[in-house]
Amino acid sequence: MSGVCLICLQPKPELINIDKNINDNDSLLTKLMDCIPELDWSKPFELCYACSQQVNEIHSFRLLCISSYKSYWLLRSTQCLIKDEKPSDLELKIELDNNDYADNLASDDGDSNNEAKSKTKKVSCKICGKSYASKYVLKKHTKICLLKHDDGNKNSEAPSIEDFNIPPSCLECGMTFKNKYLQKRHLDNVHIKEKKFICEICNRGFASSVYLNAHKRYHSGERPHVCSFCGKGYITASDLYHHEKIHANKRSYRCEICPKAFNTSSDLYKHKICVHMDRSLWKYACDVCDRKFPLKINMESHRKTHTGERNFPCHLCDRKCINMSVLKRHIQTHSHLFFYKCDVCEQPYKYQKSLDIHKAKAHGIGTIKIRPTVKKFACPLCSKAYSANNKLQKHLRAHVGDKPFKCPECQKGFTDKSYVKQHLKTAHNIPGEDA
Repeated sequence: MSGVCLICLQPKPELINIDKNINDNDSLLTKLMDCIPELDWSKPFELCYACSQQVNEIHSFRLLCISSYKSYWLLRSTQCLIKDEKPSDLELKIELDNNDYADNLASDDGDSNNEAKSKTKKVSCKICGKSYASKYVLKKHTKICLLKHDDGNKNSEAPSIEDFNIPPSCLECGMTFKNKYLQKRHLDNVHIKEKKFICEICNRGFASSVYLNAHKRYHSGERPHVCSFCGKGYITASDLYHHEKIHANKRSYRCEICPKAFNTSSDLYKHKICVHMDRSLWKYACDVCDRKFPLKINMESHRKTHTGERNFPCHLCDRKCINMSVLKRHIQTHSHLFFYKCDVCEQPYKYQKSLDIHKAKAHGIGTIKIRPTVKKFACPLCSKAYSANNKLQKHLRAHVGDKPFKCPECQKGFTDKSYVKQHLKTAHNIPGEDA
């Protein structure tokens, strides 16, 4: 039975899976990820023989370019030494980066190169023991390794992150800096707790008048920097630059631990902290329930579930949400479109996460972890407890007899909006979504 090739989109009688080794030691999947990292190759695709040959040729040409570039800079450095000249800082930087990158790629060519590869791995990580071909690659690995294996033992012989020439970064927002002075200035101005300069419009505090004046431009509504892709305006050129990286989708910041790649260094940093760092090392904890979070913004958003603060109202109903992302998910509930369907029982869902949870609970399929329900919201008037604050509030209305949700047909009151929808269907034969 014939199928369709992913590249040429033509029906072919015989197709090759991209994860299968073809004529060499690298799979087509690895070569496609190296040559075109902008696309997602994680799904099972198939190629025809002609397109697979083109992939092999492109990948070989890529390795040749990297190897030649490496040789050129080695020759250039040698000529500088013969002439008693010093190569520029830029030349040395390019030589270092390309030597390390070329060593990692070129060492995968055949059995003879595999032997050379084992000889070039001459530096080892003092934490996990893995070997690498250069100190440059080792430094990148060690930063991640420290996050995974840091046990707080200050007397250990394992190196600390200060022992490596790694650009300092802000643990609050993930920004990186050229030196510690810029890092300190950022912390003192952006994340300082005492902020004396107050905006008279929104009462938000800032550490300096410079940041306050920059903030006031957000209230003026002037957004002179416009995105050429989507037309969205931004106040500063820096904001526009980081936004347009999303449209370019080059994903040039790749994770050293998993295959994922990101458009900005900030997104990559957050990914490492949220996904690969041990949760016990997360530094932000809720002062109400002691739950830990990787980033400060996650903890602040979570605390609103305890305080009941909801500043993002829905324009279609009277629901108010904690933040914009929750509001966007809520607005989808007003839609009648179900994009996800269970392939076992054909139960439809509006969200992929809801489908994944359903498969895990109902069919035992998937890798998603179902957390045990913890009823931490207790009613002060009886012995009942609930897993969510909104369920507790609904229960409390039943105690006091408060029925704020009225039927538009007969004005009967209910303690929750869902009861109004159910009442409209059963008593008035009107779908609840039309209320």
